[in-house]
Amino acid sequence: MEQNTPKFRLRLNLFDGIILALVLIVGGVLAWFALRPAAQEADPAVTSTVRYTVRFQRWSEGSSALIQEGDQLVDNIRNYAMGQVVSWEAVPAVTQVLNQETRQYVQAPIEGYEDILVTVEAPCTESQNGFLLDGGYELRVGITTYIKGEGYMASGPVVAVEREEQA
Repeated sequence: MEQNTPKFRLRLNLFDGIILALVLIVGGVLAWFALRPAAQEADPAVTSTVRYTVRFQRWSEGSSALIQEGDQLVDNIRNYAMGQVVSWEAVPAVTQVLNQETRQYVQAPIEGYEDILVTVEAPCTESQNGFLLDGGYELRVGITTYIKGEGYMASGPVVAVEREEQA
């Protein structure tokens, strides 16, 4: 006499199908994390001191007296430390104006205003993208900065960056 054993049949309802799919997805993700190659470690960052110049634009004449050497500057938006003022220089404020006769843009002074070139020194780390100041601010030539010091706030582009020394 033959033994009558029923053949195995897998019958899943909707709930069982969802649970099975979730288990397979979680298992796949865990296997992917376990088997992927380890991330390459980045080269250790080189720490140094950077000296950069910011052009504070269109200040009223005489307002440059607010800036003092030794002022601690802070980013006005995210409160990152930006360094310490080393020196400053007031220069006449200029703008580009179209010369109607020659059809060329020329620099023309703005009466009653001055630009201030502020040189700042800060510790930083070097990366492929530029300099990362000690406070976390990413520094590159040409970016517009929004800075506050003691008794003043200003904005302007970074016009020069130079690395001082390696530590």
